[in-house]
Formats: sequence, C-alpha cells, structure tokens
Amino acid sequence: MRHAELIELRREIHRHPELAGAERRTAALVADALRGAGLDVRTDVGGHGVVAILDAGDGPAIGYRADLDAVAVPGGAAHLCGHDVHTAIGVGVARALTREQTSGRAVFFFQPAEETCEGARAMIGDGALDPVPPREVYALHSWPLPVGKFGVAPGFGYPGQDIFRIEGLSPEEARRFESLIEGLSTVTPPAGPDDLARLAGDLQTPDGPLASFVHAQVHREEDAVQGWVRAWPDSRYEEIRTLLRSQAGPRVRFLGRHPTLVNSPEHALAGARHLNATVFHASYPFSGEDFGLFLERAPGAMFFFGVGEQGVPHASDFVVDESAIGLGVDAMTGFLRTRSEQLSLTFNA
Repeated sequence: MRHAELIELRREIHRHPELAGAERRTAALVADALRGAGLDVRTDVGGHGVVAILDAGDGPAIGYRADLDAVAVPGGAAHLCGHDVHTAIGVGVARALTREQTSGRAVFFFQPAEETCEGARAMIGDGALDPVPPREVYALHSWPLPVGKFGVAPGFGYPGQDIFRIEGLSPEEARRFESLIEGLSTVTPPAGPDDLARLAGDLQTPDGPLASFVHAQVHREEDAVQGWVRAWPDSRYEEIRTLLRSQAGPRVRFLGRHPTLVNSPEHALAGARHLNATVFHASYPFSGEDFGLFLERAPGAMFFFGVGEQGVPHASDFVVDESAIGLGVDAMTGFLRTRSEQLSLTFNA
C-alpha cells in the first residue's frame, strides 16, 4: 500500500469517526487492508479489535499496537487525538513488513476503546496475545513535534487515572470538596504555544518540575462530586485516597484505576538510538494510555511522533500534517524489522 493510499485511508477514517465501542466501520476497513496483504486476521477481539499475524518462521514475535476510536465532542465524535493517523501508520507498517520480512514473526493489534481505557483490557482478556505472544511490543502517539521527529521517555510514559465519587453531601459540602479536589492539581494544561514550549522543556529536564505531579478534575452535583486524578509517581495515588477517606469517610467510593504506562528503559533507549528520538525524562501529565496493559505483558515503549506543531491531542486546534504518515511508516518499519532480526538472532544462537 503506497503512502498516498495510506493518506486516503486516514482521510476515510477521519470522515467517519467512531466512538469507543462503536468502531465497526473503522475495524472493517483495517481488516480488509490487512487481509489484502495476506496476513492472518482475527476480528471482533475484545469488541471491535483486530489482530493480524505475520508468520515468517519460528522464533519470538515483535508486537505493534494502534488505536481505532475517536474523541467524544459535543454532538458526536472527532479524530482529535490522532488515532486515524496511528491506524493508517499501523496498516502501512504491517503491509511493509509482510512484503519485506523473510524470517521471524510479528503481531499487530488494532485496539478499540482507548479513549475510555477499556479496549486493551478487553482485547487481552479475549486472548489477543495468546496465539502469538509478542516478546516486545511498541506503539506511537501523535505529538506536536516537527513532522517525522520522534520522542520517547525511558522509564516514564503516561500516568494512570484514579476515578472516585463522593455522595451524600450537602450543597455546601459539595462545594468544599470541589474546591479541595481542584486544589490538588500541581499542573495546568498548556493554553498556548508558550505554555507548550515550557512543557516540552519540563519533559526534557531530569528530576525537574514533572518528577512528581497531580492533575485533578471534578464535577459537582447537588449532593455529590465525581472526579479523577492523574498522578506521578504511583505512590501519590494512595496519598490522595488517604486524604479523601480522611475527609469523606465512607461516603467516598473509588470506581477504578486506569493503568500507568511505563516504557522499558532498555527498549525505549533502543528506539531512541534507531529513530534519533528526543529523550524525555518525565511523563506527560494530561493524558492516560491503556497501552500500559500491553507493556505489563511484554517490554517495549510508546513513542511520541511528530505530526506538526499545531495543537496538542484532544485540543480543538489539533491539526495533522499528513506527510507524517509515510515518514512514520518508514521509520517504524525499519525499527521493527531491526528488533525482529535481533530477536531471531538471539533465538537461533
């Protein structure tokens, strides 16, 4: 599939955004493109997930994951997080490796429901990793870097998310808890280019301002509040739970933790060398990523990938330069091929 065809695939997905759990059309487009390349394709894995297997011999498999769903916006859905780009690049990498791979194995995961942090758990629970368990697994995420440039955070990545609800409150108590929770935040999302530049500097500073952080959001109702916190390091979650229990007692319920994403230092640095990536020394505070569940099963990394420097993912002004798609395919194909060859050499030694 030529780069121009991948751009058209991205546009087709972009024109028909589908929310988490409803990615039928997107998944069908992906499955058709992968079958056309001769891969062994499974569909409806953990919802509308697609798994494609390239089996070019014995030995360990390399894994690659892309996400399918769009962001919820007033009145519907939109691809404001770059998942349409991730999917097009994933299809391109799978097809390129199928043409070029002479030995070794690879498995490609096209995941639904990333925006709700439900899809990775559902795919893994439905056996996505079982037929060909990957020895290493990788992904990328669109980022406001120069087109085609990469970044990676060895030993860091994305924070998890802890969701809670406090009920049985008087209106005055609800306002007090709203204020308390909002006051937990130590970081503020970037509001413009200057903020984004400062954030980029903070991410590249070892033991800098993002070595420890909390990002909290809360919604006040008449007799309750509900919200979430993202924090780094993970020990901060128990600190915040202890605080909320001390203030709310049995009225607070914790509704679930989404996973923390931590890149393997070894594999992230291997990627940084191959991709000439900028190395970050902190986690990005304002997003979560359930790719962390894949990384709990196999080491690897998620790379930040430059799609142009207009807007951050989820922002209304987020814009993608489509020339990034071909650059992403070529770079990730080369990296995965190199890692696969190294795995095969180790296996056959």
